[in-house]
Amino acid sequence: MSEGARELGAASMLYVEDEADARQMVTRMLAMNYPMLEVYVAENGLAAVELYREHKADIVMTDINMPLMDGIRMSREIKEMNPAVTIIAVTAHSDTSYLLSAIEIGVHNYVLKPLNYQELFSVLDKVLEQIALKRLVERQHRRLEENERQLAVAQRIARLGSWQQDLESGAMSWSDELYRICGVEPGAVTPSPASFLERFVPEDRDLVLRSIWGAGEAGLAGPLFCRVLRPEGSLRTVRLEAETLIDTCGVRTVIGTCHDVTELKRAEEQVRTLTGELERRVEQRTSLLQATVSELESFSYFVSHDLRAPVARLEGYCTALLEDCGTCGHADCRQYAERAGLVVQQIKLIMDAFNSLTHLARCTLSIVDADLSGIAKTVAGNLAVSHPRREVEFVIADGLRVNGDPALLKKALEHLLYNAWKFTSKRERARIEFGVAEQQGVPVYFVRDNGVGFNMKYADKLFKPFQTIHTPGEFAWNGTGIGLAIVHSIVLRHGGRIWAEGEVGEGATFYFTLAENPESGSYLRQG
Repeated sequence: MSEGARELGAASMLYVEDEADARQMVTRMLAMNYPMLEVYVAENGLAAVELYREHKADIVMTDINMPLMDGIRMSREIKEMNPAVTIIAVTAHSDTSYLLSAIEIGVHNYVLKPLNYQELFSVLDKVLEQIALKRLVERQHRRLEENERQLAVAQRIARLGSWQQDLESGAMSWSDELYRICGVEPGAVTPSPASFLERFVPEDRDLVLRSIWGAGEAGLAGPLFCRVLRPEGSLRTVRLEAETLIDTCGVRTVIGTCHDVTELKRAEEQVRTLTGELERRVEQRTSLLQATVSELESFSYFVSHDLRAPVARLEGYCTALLEDCGTCGHADCRQYAERAGLVVQQIKLIMDAFNSLTHLARCTLSIVDADLSGIAKTVAGNLAVSHPRREVEFVIADGLRVNGDPALLKKALEHLLYNAWKFTSKRERARIEFGVAEQQGVPVYFVRDNGVGFNMKYADKLFKPFQTIHTPGEFAWNGTGIGLAIVHSIVLRHGGRIWAEGEVGEGATFYFTLAENPESGSYLRQG
C-alpha cells in the first residue's frame, strides 16, 4: 500500500463478482494489504445497486459480464446516484465491447482477468491516492469557506469593512461589509478609487484622496476619521486605515479598513456632555458644601466665643446667688441656685461637645498607617484604670491596621468603647469585644457588648447629635448625647459607614467600615 493510501485513513469499497472463489480470494487479499479499507461484497449487479444505496462506498470494483444485471448497467445506475464515485472495471480480453461502454459512462480504471494482484494493487493505490488528494482539497476548501464565513460575520458584527487595490492595474475590491457601511447592496457598485471617493461627503474627499493614495509606500500614518454619505442621505462616521504592501515580484497593493464608529462617536459625545454636566453639578454641590461648612464654622465661632461670655456671666451670677443664699431664710433659694449652676455647667459641656463635632468638618486628616488593635488596647486600659472596681472582660483582636488619622480613630474608639463600658455597668460579668469580620470582601470592624442593648426602632436616632434613647440618670455616667455623632463624622471622613444592631437586654454591636485609602486634607478651601 502506498504512502498516500496510508494517509487516507478509513475508506470503503463495494466489490462485485459473481464467481464465489474469486470473491473470496480477492476479499482476503484486500484485507491483508489494505486493513483500513472496508469492503462490501455483492454477487451480482442487482444486489450491488441495493448495497451501494445503503453504504455509499468510495470505490466500486466490479466484474463486467454478470447475470441479472451486468457491470455496465450497474455502473450506470450507481453513477446516477453519485457521479463522483470511482469505478474499477475487472474485464477479460473478450469484453472489449463492454469495456468501451464502461469508458463511455466514465469508468477509466480497469484491470484484466485473470487478475494480476500487483497490477490490481497498483491501480488501487492510484485510486486511493486520488481519493486522499480529493478529500484533502475538500477539507482545505471547507476550511477556507469557514474562514471566509467567520471573517464576514466578524466584519458584520464589528462593522468593519475592508478593501484593497492593485496599484499597477488599478483593480479594486470591497468586502460585503464595506458595501453595507456605504448603504448599498454588495456588488451594486463597481469598486474603483472614484466610486470609493464618491461614498464620502464632498468636504472629506480631498483629505481621503491625499491621505490614502498620497501616503506613498508607508500608507496612512494614523487613523483617519471622516464621514460617509449614504444614498438615503444619512451620515456615518468611519475610521479609515490603510497600508501599502509590496510582494516579492514588486507588485504594490493598498489594503485598507473602514470601521463604522458612528455609535462610538455618539457615545463619546454623550459621555462628554454627561461629564460636563456632572462636573457642573459637582462644582455646584461643592460650592453648596463649602457654603454650608462656612456657615457651620461661623456658627461654631459664635458658640465658642460670642456665647461663652454671657454663659460665663451667668455662671458668675449663680455663684453669687449661692453665696447670698447662705443668709437667706427661704428654704428653696439655695436649691434653685445650685440647680441653675448645674444647668450652666451642662450648657458649657454641650458647647464643648458641639465645638468638638464641628471641628471634624474643619480639621485636616493626616493619613498614615494606624494600629487599631493598639489604640483599642490603650483605650481599654485607660477605662480599667479609671474605674478599678469594675470587672470587665475585654477581647481585642490583634493585628488590625488601617490607613487613617490615628488621633481621630482613637477618638472614635474612645467613644465606642466608653459607650460599651457605660451600658454594661449593670452586668456582673461585662464583656466588650473589638474585632473584624468580612462582608463581601470588605473588612467590617465592630465593638460588641453584652449590656442593656436598645430597641432597633430607635436605631436611626443613635448617630444624631444630642439624641439619646435611654432615660437621663439611668446610668451613673451621663454624656452630652454627641459621642456617637462624633464617631459617625470620623467614619465618614475616612470614607466609611457605620451602623448598629441591638436587642433590649441582649447587648449591642456597632459596625463600621473604613476606605482602603481615605482622602487626606480638609473640606474647607485652602488659603
